[in-house]
Amino acid sequence: MRKPGPQKATDWKDGKKHNYSRPSETSPQHQAHFSWDKYLKETCATAAPIHCFKQPYLPPNNEFKISMKVEAQDPRNTTSTCIATVVGLTGARLRLRLDGSDNKNDFWRLVDSTEIQPIGNCEKSGGMLQPP
Repeated sequence: MRKPGPQKATDWKDGKKHNYSRPSETSPQHQAHFSWDKYLKETCATAAPIHCFKQPYLPPNNEFKISMKVEAQDPRNTTSTCIATVVGLTGARLRLRLDGSDNKNDFWRLVDSTEIQPIGNCEKSGGMLQPP
């Protein structure tokens, strides 16, 4: 198997061609252990404090099943709520397809996203549901 050599790429800043290659596995960068403290000091940066992170420690349960219907915010027009079908599941994520659409417009949402609601939510809240 041939090892990849340096590649020429155009830098978008200066428009010039530059040789870029992968660092060798024996380079000092790969031998040293990464230190957050050192990196933050070198870059004059501050780490985001833990209280900024709102994610729960455990992800929510995904009790959805393939072919279930939901009301979902259209990702291309966030003022529209549409009928969507669950077409895929991965962990706490749902792959959704707007009814009447093809798989090129599928999108993913977390099960606890406010952008998906049970059927009938639009009617109860006085919203307008876009037909397929």
